Amino acid sequence: MNRGPSYTIYVEELDKVINFVDREDEALWFRDIVSRGTAFPVTIYGPEGCGKTAFLRYMVRGLGVSRDMVIVYVDALEHFDVGKALFASYKEVFEFIQDLISIPLGASIARAIMSVVSRFAQRIGLEGKSVVVVLDDVYRAIGLDEVDRYTKSLYEWIGYLHERYKASNVAIVLTTSEGMSKRILSKHTYVSIYMMWNLPKKSFEEFVEQLNPHIDAEAIWMHTGGNPRATIDLARHGWSIDKWLSKIYEDRIRRAVHIIGRDKILQLAENPDFDWAIAEKLEELNLMIELRRSSAISQIPKKDLDLGIGEEWAWQIPAYRYAITRFAKS
Repeated sequence: MNRGPSYTIYVEELDKVINFVDREDEALWFRDIVSRGTAFPVTIYGPEGCGKTAFLRYMVRGLGVSRDMVIVYVDALEHFDVGKALFASYKEVFEFIQDLISIPLGASIARAIMSVVSRFAQRIGLEGKSVVVVLDDVYRAIGLDEVDRYTKSLYEWIGYLHERYKASNVAIVLTTSEGMSKRILSKHTYVSIYMMWNLPKKSFEEFVEQLNPHIDAEAIWMHTGGNPRATIDLARHGWSIDKWLSKIYEDRIRRAVHIIGRDKILQLAENPDFDWAIAEKLEELNLMIELRRSSAISQIPKKDLDLGIGEEWAWQIPAYRYAITRFAKS
């Protein structure tokens, strides 16, 4: 597939610029829904740090500039930098945003985004135009109490933009990294839910090579499972897997061991499908994730207990199960 325009990412933690690693399956899926539009808002969920933000930033810029397409991307967790919080294909969108800017910046824009699109439509018109709205990590920004109402309002806006402003098609894409919003949305028929996974091994190797690791790439793969943010965190710890696992256990795992119980969490470390109810609790802690293979837009992760991947559940990164088996037994 053609890669389209090059896109670099500044990794602040390492003070390093790297090239975006193409995601072919996800890119084909995204282009398809943009060309067809979505009848319902589309929500992408996946492991924390799997690359949803980098992917969507890459895709919206790759759509190009066209007077027939209105593109708006909002990073709902960006509080201060409007350049990071908002990308729009029309300068008029930025002008409308000037009246809305407040702290937290991204969340404010996310809450008002469809009003902005409506004001744009009144001034410029949408007839015959495609509308693409991407809202990144929006549920964490607006709060779980708003998940139902916010998503349903976006669904209603899709119909409104077609009927009132004669938009040719509308695609609204949202992302989430935590399990609770996904679980809430699963109860409703006005939203479509898709799963995005960590990088496949070949793409991951291309990503890791740019970071000049001091350890074997296979060891990095076995502990991160292809998760870019986890890999960057490992690099930040001097590529010391021991130090990194110890920090992960203190920051993320120790509390879960006390909440869940040592024996039960060790059983899940051996078999992610051991107990659905406990796995759900660990999903709430952003440690595990439900696998919905039929809705995957990435390469479907195969069952691999060494990587912490079961049939129905998986650890978000293998390092969590390694930290448990190493430190929770003591």
